[in-house]
Amino acid sequence: MNVIMPQLGETVAEGKIGKWFKSVGDQVKAGENLFEIETDKVAMEVQATESGVLTEIRVGEGQTVPVGAVVAVLGNKGDAKTAPAPAAKAPAAPAKAAAAPARAPAPAVAKSNGTRRPLKPFDEVHTPTGDYGPAKAPLGLKVTPLARRLIKQQGLDLEAIARGVQQRGGWRIAARDVHQVPAAGPSARPVVALREGDRVETLTRARAMTASRLAEAWRTAPHVFQAVEVDFSAVERARQAAKAAFAERHKVALTYLPFIARATCLAIAEFPRINASFDRDRLIVHGDVNLGIAVDLNHEGLIVPVIHHADEMTAGGLAKAIARLVEKARAGKMAPGDFEGGTYTITNNGSFGTVFTAPIINVPQVAILSTDAVRKRAVVIEGGGGDAIAVRPVGMVGQSFDHRAFDGAYSASFLGKLKQILETRDWNSELI
Repeated sequence: MNVIMPQLGETVAEGKIGKWFKSVGDQVKAGENLFEIETDKVAMEVQATESGVLTEIRVGEGQTVPVGAVVAVLGNKGDAKTAPAPAAKAPAAPAKAAAAPARAPAPAVAKSNGTRRPLKPFDEVHTPTGDYGPAKAPLGLKVTPLARRLIKQQGLDLEAIARGVQQRGGWRIAARDVHQVPAAGPSARPVVALREGDRVETLTRARAMTASRLAEAWRTAPHVFQAVEVDFSAVERARQAAKAAFAERHKVALTYLPFIARATCLAIAEFPRINASFDRDRLIVHGDVNLGIAVDLNHEGLIVPVIHHADEMTAGGLAKAIARLVEKARAGKMAPGDFEGGTYTITNNGSFGTVFTAPIINVPQVAILSTDAVRKRAVVIEGGGGDAIAVRPVGMVGQSFDHRAFDGAYSASFLGKLKQILETRDWNSELI
């Protein structure tokens, strides 16, 4: 049985093997962790779908391959470890002084005699460095041939670029990293001198990947932020009346978030361009609302699992779906499908007591909603008999949006509709 690199999202084309949990010859049971993969969006463990013996590892730790590539083979005990078969009539590979490690076998490359054997999957292609500098940069990062040429031609500081790529969680320097060097040169990024009492912390994979992903999103999308204040009195009445029975029946706490998620789906029905993604110069307006919920990983990074077809759920159904996702995420039990297909994202900082949050868009989506703490405040109530002051539960709901997708009036209208739904809807029927 071939073990392949799984698809981790519709925009993810490749993955890097971060770690193998099994070695060649080990017995593997279905459901056991087999290897860990890293992409620009997520790091996660992949489980075996069938039982067997790991007879071959084709992609070693630290190597990147396209989605769908065979990374290992499961077979029966006693099966010989195999390597990719050479092409017919291919010249023999030169002998090597030392055998390659079992975890990262390197296919042999034929000597040049005017002809070359056809490249097979996972053949390693070595490009001559020419006059453009070394293929390896400081800090152990690889440098692509085009990046080497650009660095040489522009007289850039390779070490400074390598530091920047490493800080973003990267493992090689590509042309796009060179293009991102500020016009003022690499010196525009200061090197911090260590002082007595300072502590150097190496970023975890989750933290580094979050940093890289959000930095790319901020550079890509022109962000605009708007917010409205919401009177949560109607939500609070329904929540207080149902939360005890709901918790007993479903073992789930009834927070404000599922009400906000439900109102978001209802408002999107009237403002569909909110639920869209950019594909180069095209705006894809999605038919389904697949709601991403940002989950904090104990302050070490963020992931955004997705509730598919959230627009078909009630507030009660969303409460259960959100609770399941958060529990899986913090237990490290997410599956690839849990991250796929997101069309709109909500980030909930209210549980930490915040009053105002301007989030970064989860590109290629075009907007993200932030919810902050709901607190009792004195507000002015307008009525036919004159104004009055009352104490009401009030919170801020805001949206960052990509100005290329729509303008402020469209976003403001969406937020106005969201506010109206939260304040006036009969929420009791949503919790039956």
